[in-house]
Amino acid sequence: MSLYIGTNYHPHDWPEERWTTDIRLMKEAGFTTVRLGHLCWDSYEPEEGVYTFAWFDKVMDLFAEAKIDVLLDVSMRPAPVWVHRLCPGCDIFGKSGTKQESLRRYMEDIADPAYQHYALRFARKLVERYKNHPALFAFGLCNEIGDGFLSNSEYAKRRFSEWLKKKYGTIDSLNRAWAARRWSRKLLSFEDAVIQENELAIGAPEAWLDMRRFFSDGIGEFMVKLKKTVEECAPGIPHSSNHYAEKDNLGFDYLKYCDSFVDYPGIGFYPGYTTGDKYQFISSVYMQRLAEQGKPMWCLEFQSGSKGVMSGPAGALYMQAMLCLLNRTEMILGWTWRSMLGGEEQYLFGLLGHDGIPTANYYEYQKIARAMKKLEKYGFPYLPDPDIAVAYDYESAWVSQYSSAQYRQSYKQNMIEVQKAFYESNRDYNVVDLRNLKKDYRLLMIPGHIVMNPESAATVRRYVEQGGTVVMTGSSAAVDENGQVFGTPRPGYLDDVFGIRIAGFCRTDMEWTFSQGAELRKTENGEVREVLTIINNESGQERKIDSAYYEELELKGAEAYACFKDKRSCAVTRNCYGKGKAFYVAAESDKELFIWLLDQLTDELGLRKGLPVPEGIQARVIAGNQRFYVNTTNHDVVIPLEQGGHGVLKEIDCNEKLVLKAYDSELIISQ
Repeated sequence: MSLYIGTNYHPHDWPEERWTTDIRLMKEAGFTTVRLGHLCWDSYEPEEGVYTFAWFDKVMDLFAEAKIDVLLDVSMRPAPVWVHRLCPGCDIFGKSGTKQESLRRYMEDIADPAYQHYALRFARKLVERYKNHPALFAFGLCNEIGDGFLSNSEYAKRRFSEWLKKKYGTIDSLNRAWAARRWSRKLLSFEDAVIQENELAIGAPEAWLDMRRFFSDGIGEFMVKLKKTVEECAPGIPHSSNHYAEKDNLGFDYLKYCDSFVDYPGIGFYPGYTTGDKYQFISSVYMQRLAEQGKPMWCLEFQSGSKGVMSGPAGALYMQAMLCLLNRTEMILGWTWRSMLGGEEQYLFGLLGHDGIPTANYYEYQKIARAMKKLEKYGFPYLPDPDIAVAYDYESAWVSQYSSAQYRQSYKQNMIEVQKAFYESNRDYNVVDLRNLKKDYRLLMIPGHIVMNPESAATVRRYVEQGGTVVMTGSSAAVDENGQVFGTPRPGYLDDVFGIRIAGFCRTDMEWTFSQGAELRKTENGEVREVLTIINNESGQERKIDSAYYEELELKGAEAYACFKDKRSCAVTRNCYGKGKAFYVAAESDKELFIWLLDQLTDELGLRKGLPVPEGIQARVIAGNQRFYVNTTNHDVVIPLEQGGHGVLKEIDCNEKLVLKAYDSELIISQ
């Protein structure tokens, strides 16, 4: 199989006589692939119905001559000025209902039918023109869809009313779902429903959650329409997308729609220059994009420089690229080729400087290209079949965002803690949607899954009944599908499966609640958390975790699997249900807690173990006799080897140990 390395290029930004120079430099860097076409709809269609493709024909021909494959983005954002003029419903309207001029990118409501008419018409024109071009390798489904703004327009309000009517059928059903009896908020008709944010306030949690679902569906359904348009015009040609489903300000429910529009999962990968929480967050997003699709990741954008940062520490980009290969990546395209002279990203530094001369980033990408050329002859792209699943729920992210006084650990941080645990354990996992679980797993983890709907609960119940093992953490199954707190014992819909009742909870992040002599830890953002000790009641094994929240668990058939040592209360319960087991953890998500649980359950469930390596080393068994090691630290690390072998990247033989320099990597092939 092949690995793809290259860059993002904007030929419309540069004189035609510069194109051949840039393509020559790409060839010298060892690039195989280039992404073109994004963010420039009006370079192809400057006026409604007027197309100017001749200039881009030359660009495509030049890349064909150079034998560099083109991933052609179907550019529909930002919308040209003439689209805004023709489609007033495309405009963003602020919280006061006032039209906001399109001052910069992503200021359009892509769910507007009139906008979609012109956008999909352009998509058909572009795809039809280039689908048979010899340079064409794949299509991109626009750029960073999901980023942008909620629109409080009259057009959006009318669509929201229709969306609610379709979902609820009767106004009585809507009023019950929205708890509209509270504070005299009953609606008399669907036309009374409004967008749930204005200048002064946001709506009740149930109504606000439905508003987020409405905007999510508008984006998700457009992605499906775009995918169908591309595939109808160019059947069999691969496609991907670097959407922004996880954006707090807009975003969409990716797992709900990914089966309907994803060919190859895609991402814009910007982790900064550390392996701290920022890296772990983008890695958690990365895992969500992979989901259960069984295909490798396409990094349609990959960090080069950064905003206001010319380049990172020497070797850091190379190390991050190797980490992505270790985590199922097939394609790496640097953002961006040349630092832009003008516009919003003029100080986001690329592989070439503003003067068009290669920077340190260029030479690091050249090194990445050489490594990928060697590695593609072996077990890459790496596509494991994980035995552990982690459930993700974007609706829980919305609820935690709304009710942050209750859910003080954000859902984003919840997933960061999960990712850090698997990262440090050198284990693979799949992110799954409980509404549509596809594969079999030995262990299903449900961390901080605040919203529990009947479909997801039925999945969990069936999974455990049939012999699966599930682990659910604190704050889970707190509200139902309408966003209302369960009036039945929690975890909602699943209290019998877990054999418990959540009787209450304690906060440890308020000064007057700290235990006498408590050990405290301050996080990167200044939050104070109490360090707690969990002890396994059977093995006596202990683990320190830190938490700002833990629940009081009442046993209703379950047994106490572990306790909080100093508080003498139940920390983890275990319940036999059907043929399987259901564990419930009283604390919120924590890296150390997850590592401890994985250690406790690995032998019992026959889970695959991560390779034993020194701290700071990431490693995977890529194939039976292939072990890939990445040093994420800024110093040399000695790695003991159980089996010696040949180092592919440095072309050296290693017997008992491998010495990796700072940010370096190696693939060892054992005999």
